[in-house]
Amino acid sequence: MRRLFLVFLIGIATPFIVLGVCGTLGYLPVRATSSPSKIESMIATRSVDARIAREAKGLKNPLKPTDATLLAGMKLYRNDCAGCHGLSGKPSDWGTKNFYPPVPQFADELPDMKDSEMFLIVKHGIRYTGMGGWDGMMKDEEIWSVVTFLSRLGSLPPAVARIWTGGSRG
Repeated sequence: MRRLFLVFLIGIATPFIVLGVCGTLGYLPVRATSSPSKIESMIATRSVDARIAREAKGLKNPLKPTDATLLAGMKLYRNDCAGCHGLSGKPSDWGTKNFYPPVPQFADELPDMKDSEMFLIVKHGIRYTGMGGWDGMMKDEEIWSVVTFLSRLGSLPPAVARIWTGGSRG
């Protein structure tokens, strides 16, 4: 039984040891312009999603999705987020190139996270990505208004949708 347990532990530890040695010797790719392996993408995505979901438990969006809130969120998004994440019908010229992981273009790829999860990402950012944290640069209420806007991009009220897709400054 001990021998089986030892073989099991060695089997679990070996890939981590090999990965650590490869990283230490400089054999792991680090270029943002190269395509990551499916395993790397899967591990990174699952790790980030799991951590964000864990931290977001119990956090609730305090804002109602009124036209005023959505318009305020849209204005902040246009001024502070669109440079990387794009506008309606206009992906970011530089946010779509040479980023790893790729920068989501929200007009084309609607956010699929809960409000609480997006709030944490906007407020604190995500390490080793281009997503910086806005804590201290934006008030929590402003972050919530951006999140409220983003979470309703696919179902904006007509008046707000017209401004979003028409490009007026609203």
